[in-house]
Parts: sequence; C-alpha cells; structure tokens
Amino acid sequence: MTESAAEQWPLRRGSLIYPTPVAIACGRVLRARTAAERVNACLKAAEVLTRYLAAVAVGSFASRDDDAEAKLSELSGNLSFGHFLTTVQEVAGAKGDHPAGSLLAQGFKATKRNKETLRGKTDGALVSLLELRNELGHELRNLDEAKAAAIEAAKAPRGILVEALEGVEALLSKPLFVVEDQQWTREALVVRRLLLMGESSDPAPQSIKVGHETGGVGETGTPYLAVNRTCLQLPPWLLWGIDQARQNFALLFLDAVEEARARYCTLDGSEQHRSDAIAQSIQHLFSGARRAPDTVVLIDGRNLASEWSETRRYIEESGRRQDGLVDWQAFEPATVKWFAGLLEPGTADAHATIRDRLLDGRYQVEPDEVRQLRLLFGRPATVRSELKRDVLDLRVIDPNTMRPSKRDLVDSANLIEALKRAVQFFAAQTGMGEVAPEDLRQTDGSLDYLTLREIFVNQAVHQDYRDSSAAGQIEIHREKVTVFNTGYSLVPTDKLLDGGKSQSRNPLIARALRLIGFAEISGSGIRAVHRACQQARRRAPTFESDKDANTFALTLDWSEGAVDIDTYWKTLVGVHLTQRQAAVLNAIANAPSVTIAILESSTGLDTDSVVEALDFLVLQVLVEQDESNYRLAHHLREKLG
Repeated sequence: MTESAAEQWPLRRGSLIYPTPVAIACGRVLRARTAAERVNACLKAAEVLTRYLAAVAVGSFASRDDDAEAKLSELSGNLSFGHFLTTVQEVAGAKGDHPAGSLLAQGFKATKRNKETLRGKTDGALVSLLELRNELGHELRNLDEAKAAAIEAAKAPRGILVEALEGVEALLSKPLFVVEDQQWTREALVVRRLLLMGESSDPAPQSIKVGHETGGVGETGTPYLAVNRTCLQLPPWLLWGIDQARQNFALLFLDAVEEARARYCTLDGSEQHRSDAIAQSIQHLFSGARRAPDTVVLIDGRNLASEWSETRRYIEESGRRQDGLVDWQAFEPATVKWFAGLLEPGTADAHATIRDRLLDGRYQVEPDEVRQLRLLFGRPATVRSELKRDVLDLRVIDPNTMRPSKRDLVDSANLIEALKRAVQFFAAQTGMGEVAPEDLRQTDGSLDYLTLREIFVNQAVHQDYRDSSAAGQIEIHREKVTVFNTGYSLVPTDKLLDGGKSQSRNPLIARALRLIGFAEISGSGIRAVHRACQQARRRAPTFESDKDANTFALTLDWSEGAVDIDTYWKTLVGVHLTQRQAAVLNAIANAPSVTIAILESSTGLDTDSVVEALDFLVLQVLVEQDESNYRLAHHLREKLG
C-alpha cells in the first residue's frame, strides 16, 4: 500500500509529538510493510491509546476538586483493551470537575442527532477497533495476507485509528514527563526532567527552573501529565521503571490486578510484578479516593503545557522537512560493522540490526539523538564538526617531572574507536597485557579490569559533548588514575557509591554501550570499583563534581599498604582493619544496634568515612545491616560472649 506524504502525515506527526507510548504506536503503524502487519499495528495502537487514556482519566478524576462520584468497574485479574476502554468511558461520563475532564469530553461526549445518540469521535472509533479486535480473536496472531487486505478494504482500521487520535488531540498535546531530581536554589527550584514526548524511548534530561511560589512535583521518578498549571500523577496505572529486556528506562502499563500485587508490562510485553501495596492503591482510587494534584509554573511565568506547545511547533516543522533521517553515509563503516556484530553475531545487514536493536526500528530520530549517533559511529570529519574539540587525551605521568611521559591524543575518532584505543593504551601502560575491547562485557574481575571498565563507561556516557572547552582526560600515575571530563554528575556525589539511578546525559550512547554489555543500567559501576578496592586493600575512589564549572573528576588510588592495621581485630578475627574501620566496629560492639548518626557521634568520623567503613565491615560479614540499623554479626557476638 503506497501512500503520499500527506496521507502519512497524521501518524507521522503523532510519532513526533504525542506522548511516548502513543507516539511509538503511531510509528509502528507507519513502518508496517504488509497488510497483516498494518492491521495488527493499528489494533495494538488503539489499545495503547486506550491504556494511556485510562491512566490519564483515573489520575485526573482522582484530582477532582468536588465530591463527585463515578461508578467505576472494579478491576481484577488480567486486564484487556475492553477493561481500559470501559474505565475511560466511565470517567468521561461521570459528573464533577477534574483537570482533564473537558479534554476527555472532546473525544467521548455523546451527541444526539435525529433522536439517535452518537458516540464521541474517539469513543466510537475505539469501540469499532475493539469490535474488530474481538472479531479476529486469536486469528490476529497468524493473520494471512489476503484476509488482512480484505479487512483494510472493508474496515479501514488505519483511518479509524486516525479518527480516534483526532478526537483527543487536545489531550495528546499535553506533555507527559518524569522528574528525576529537584534542588532548591536562591533563584528558583531547579528541576531535572525527562520529557516523554515523541517516539524516542531514550529522552535526554533537561533542567528547568520553577518559581518558588508553586514548587515542584511531589514525587520524583513518577509519570506526570501537565494540564496547564496542574500536574497529574499517573500511577498506579502508569509507572516509570527499568526495562531489562531493552536495557533502558521505560513506561510500565498496568496489566493485571492480583490479590496482593499487580503486574505491569512495557509496550513490547516485558512483564514485572509490583507487590508494595500497589493492588490496594488501585482499588483505593477506584473506590473514589482523591489526591491533590501538584501546581508547577516556570520562573518565567509559563506553565509546562505552554512551554511544550512552543517546542512542539518546531518539531512539527522539522518533521515536515523530513529532518532527523539517519545519515548512514556519515558513519564509519568499520565501526558500524563491529558494533552490529556484537549486537547480532554474523549479521548480514549492520544498518538493519542497529536500527532494530538501538533505534527500535525507527528511520528518523530526534535532533539530540542524531548528534549522539554521529559521535558514536561518525567518520573523523563528522566527529570534528559535532565536537569541535579533541575526543580524548590519554597520558602517562612521570613521577619526577609530573609531565606526560607517554601520550595518545584521540583528536577525531568516534567514541567507539576512541574506546578501542583507550582500552589498548590503558592495558599496555598498567601491565594488564592484551585486553580487547570486547572483553569489557565481563561484569566482574580484578580491580585493574573493573577500573578499566568504569573509566571508559564514565567517559563515554556521562560526558557533556556540547561543552567544547576540554577533551576527556585520563592520567595514569604510578599510584593513581585520574579521570576528568566536562559534564558535572547528575547524581549527587554522596549517592554515587549507592549506585544512584538516573537517566544518562547521553541516553542513546548509554543504551548503545549497555546493549553490547559494556555498561549496566543500575548505575553500579563505581560501586563495583569501590567494593573491589576494599577487597584489594586500596583506598576508595573519590569524586569531584563542579556544577558551576560543568566538570567531573574521578580519582582511583592504587597505592597499597598505606593504611594502618588494627592489631586487636586482626588477632581476633583474622581481618585487616584500618583504624577507622576498627573504631566503627568497636562502637558497634558496644551497643545492641546503632545507626550511622550514632556512629558519627561516637567515633568523631564524618558520614562518608562511616559509610565507607560500614561497607567494608558488611562485606567482610563482621557487621549485619537491618535497614538503617547495624550490629555485630552473629558469629562475632558468640565469640565475644
């Protein structure tokens, strides 16, 4: 089926500017090549739209400012297209004033014509697609091409889907987002936000400034919808979590309500269960519970919805010009082939493999994703035009002169090729011997190996490539390694050792490295180095993050034997403890259980020192942790009587 650009535009536009799950569904309809694929994609898109509208409807109705009631059908067991459509219809038909009520009504309010009641545009379209879905039933999984073509001719599911979208256009124009972090400053509340609009499943973090008078959102890591000044929470219908199958953060849709837990799934069907009283929360909202929405206004007076509308117009204009097409000619062929080979050994079509695995099948990408792809795979000239500085500066520092004795300046190679050169340089200068880049897929090993892995993951994933002031730098000293790059840490430095989770500054680069096994989504790389340092009797890594200068530095001290050993505990339990670790263990031994605050007071150590000591003591099974309380391990309590 050949269509003109004008015929494709409604769904193409939706893939660019609608909330991410709906945008992805629109994009998949566009990319379907056979009649069977198109019918399947249209029905799937209708269900995704319905699930999203159900999340918005329930979240909005819970934020109503009156005592209106709605008779919502109780949800239990496996949930389907029909369950979610019923929920939307019930909320749309309820009385009462709630933030998204008028927007839902545009697509669901019934009208009378010649004594006949007509469904709203979206309601009627979704009912038609649901009936088609039920009519096909299990046959949909193996729909033959002839029958699919007949369905397209008789039922026109794609046209009906477009009608469903058009009926709630105003609602789909409201921005969906997640807040990762909020920090108060004198001027404003600085909010780090992920804007979940458009087809990309890897949004780049954005910082916005919110006025003091309204404040930010009440929950971080939570999907919200901005309806003018009002921000609606969408859990428990829609959550934000990790999709291990695709190695990125993703929206999780409610899929089943069980007695003590709920099941969630991603758009691609990856499932996970939540049992933290979430089933009770779902039933609580269905019983009519209310919750107050948040109010957010930017420091310049705009609300989040109006701010997005300005961005949306620019994206639409770029889409009409067909901006954002992946320019494979700008990429280094050898790099593309190497990367695709790690994704799918023996692949015959490297471009198709990368498109399917990294870009979720998309042919067009967001402007920031274009930049990340060019940095990942680009030819030297492409990288130079994007970066406008050297990529990486590798140095070995002479201890006498403190000047580089050996140096490798990577001036224009893409990030993949820079990584290969850096691995070879680092391994050669630190006595590790031959280490191939492919070896970085191993998640455990010696301290030297873990150091190597974390250094290059940190450099590639967290660097600010828009800052042209300095190249990434790695300096190898006799007893330490220092890593420097532009781009302050998005995770507070005191949380780095906890494996703090947040979206990377370069989410597509991060996902690319995760897909080939070079990085982990849990943010645990530095944590792994820290634990390895403890086991090797070396100092813990230290960090310096300067937001004003937009820089980050990591120092790994390799020196050994530089710590004093406490002889009492060495004699008693055979473990080498530093004086600080011994002081913490002594304080724990003198009480049934203690907290970090008590340990700070009794030892005179700061929080970081206490936490570092506790990490080692727990690792050595000398101390047991129960939430925020610590006590001697059982075998030590017995030994000490």
